[in-house]
Amino acid sequence: MKYFIIICLFYLSCTDDRPLDTDDFEAKPSFETNVFQTQYSAESINIGNDSIPVPNTIHDFIDVDFLNSQFNADYLESLKFTVLAENSINQRQTLDFVFFDVNDVETFRVTEPIPAGSIGNPTLKEFFVDLNPQEIEIITSSVRAEFFINQPSQATNSGTMQLECIVEGGYLFTGE
Repeated sequence: MKYFIIICLFYLSCTDDRPLDTDDFEAKPSFETNVFQTQYSAESINIGNDSIPVPNTIHDFIDVDFLNSQFNADYLESLKFTVLAENSINQRQTLDFVFFDVNDVETFRVTEPIPAGSIGNPTLKEFFVDLNPQEIEIITSSVRAEFFINQPSQATNSGTMQLECIVEGGYLFTGE
């Protein structure tokens, strides 16, 4: 009897004579990806005390080609960077997240200080960069990003810094 009722409900609920109107169609898919995740010791940045051209700096490169496709330029509606930091170094660290275009010209920069912490009591910091439409256009024209971590002075400190950056994006597709 149970199967008979399920079959009847299936046949009664599966048909509808309304046509699909593609003019009112709207889809809003989204994505989330981890752009970078790193951990470094205080000794690594202390070795960077003699870095040229900027002392007390560690930097790395990130490939952001996935953001500069024509698909993103046409349909990307929202873009948000979330950075999570845990600093147990007893020195303030400053994060610079810099984007560059194909001519190696800086297109966008985010700078955020991460307060000093200690090995027993690390500083936790989370911050967001929610881009407006003009900034999204700038980011989608970028081909490379670099992140720089620096400290204000030469130091012989201890501890570690952990960073993670997550990008969330949203698209808008319409039938118009």
